[in-house]
Amino acid sequence: MDLSTWLVDELDDTVLRLSTQVLEIVPAEVRRERFPGGNSIDWAVFHVARHAALALRVAGHDPAMSDSLLAGLDPSVTAPASGLHEVQQPFLEFIETPLLEAYALSVLDEVRAYLSHLDEATLEVAPDVAGGLRSAGIDEGEFGWLYSMWSASRGFLVRWPMIGHVTNHVGEMIATRNQLGLSPFR
Repeated sequence: MDLSTWLVDELDDTVLRLSTQVLEIVPAEVRRERFPGGNSIDWAVFHVARHAALALRVAGHDPAMSDSLLAGLDPSVTAPASGLHEVQQPFLEFIETPLLEAYALSVLDEVRAYLSHLDEATLEVAPDVAGGLRSAGIDEGEFGWLYSMWSASRGFLVRWPMIGHVTNHVGEMIATRNQLGLSPFR
């Protein structure tokens, strides 16, 4: 099995878990519920999609198809840094759950397409992360941590914001689903 196939399989497994263990089980009307110190499922869905879309952009792939789904929404939703914060932001109220879900799944489809055509040799190459983040409109003062964290090879962008970060938050969403009393394994 080549690396590209393995990466696509990893992403597919995570997206399947997101779809079947979260989105198909947790009703849309409760996906905004939050527990003390936590975020809602809808925030986590938006958050991972925004990070993955930004990583695609920095890696040189334009997620325009996904971005078009957000066209016409409140500017706070479409601002360059919206969704990047770990803590849920008030503007989430301006995007309906079905559109949010469609957006996230579209971004993950674009990540899948990127991974399926990934050339292993490019994984060790470090893209111009700072230039890519600046070009995407990400403020270096506010998001300095992102500039330093992502300043690595393209392989890091694949391992963390495109796959690992998504997997991590899908686990969080499953935990929230369980706290909501919606575990199918009870």
